[in-house]
Amino acid sequence: MDKKLVSIVVPVFNEQDNLPDVYARVTSVMQSLPAYDYELVFFDDGSSDASRAIIEALSEKDARVKAVFYARNFGYSKTIFYAVQQAKGDCAILLHADLQNPPELIPQFLKAWEGGADVVQGVKTRSKENPFLFFLRSVYYWLMNAVFGVGLIKHATEFQLFDASFIRVLQQVRDNHPFLRALVLEYARSLTCITYTQEKREKGKTKFNLGKYYDFAINGVISASDRLPRRMIAAALALLLLLLIETVCYFVFLAKTQTGGEIMNALVLRVLLAAVLVGWGLLAVLFEYLIGVSKNAVQKPFIVEERRIRY
Repeated sequence: MDKKLVSIVVPVFNEQDNLPDVYARVTSVMQSLPAYDYELVFFDDGSSDASRAIIEALSEKDARVKAVFYARNFGYSKTIFYAVQQAKGDCAILLHADLQNPPELIPQFLKAWEGGADVVQGVKTRSKENPFLFFLRSVYYWLMNAVFGVGLIKHATEFQLFDASFIRVLQQVRDNHPFLRALVLEYARSLTCITYTQEKREKGKTKFNLGKYYDFAINGVISASDRLPRRMIAAALALLLLLLIETVCYFVFLAKTQTGGEIMNALVLRVLLAAVLVGWGLLAVLFEYLIGVSKNAVQKPFIVEERRIRY
């Protein structure tokens, strides 16, 4: 009986210090699982350090090591999504090259997959990263769920396993700005969560700065939320109603005690407030329209590859 093939896909961007450790730890884990065959596939997102040379050396050393080199840097969201789409195994495990998500959890992911899950989702319950950053992530999830109505799993990560059947679903997605965490919730037939403590980066520097965090966050809002504009419209209508009630109360109870100039100033202020609220509502309608248009926009090339190694 043929062994099941596990594709371990590793997005890479300037991770020369971590790549040997990624190889050593993944190899150690997979050699302890003789029931499976595996491939370790690096997807390099235009690295400018020695990452590509290290990947080439590893591929010469081990035929299980394969690679896809992008023509330039395309960004985090595209890199991870394309990497999963290209996986050829019976399942694919998305593993980050910074090793904050420990490869030693792979057996637990495979056990959940063998139990029937077509997606196994890593969820960090604790993190050894900067506590303030962890707090900001908590705020982000609250906003996404309570305000934007996305319904994400709190502190879900892109440490995930995908069954081949689910990968085929993702291959049908035509979106230039995919938000993988939301797509999992939208299309997964059976999802199991594995909780863990996220490790601190030991080598190299994070490639995420404030701008990239913002890009990732706003991509999640635009790609996954259609409730935000509707809630903006509802809020604008509710505030307009409250303003109308307050205006009626003002003229019934207070206006008779004030001068003509005071009444005129109060009226102008209320007209301006009403205009702002109407503008807010119109902006929300425009936002809703743009979301609809963007989902049907002409598609551009998603990723441009430079070359592949054994893949």
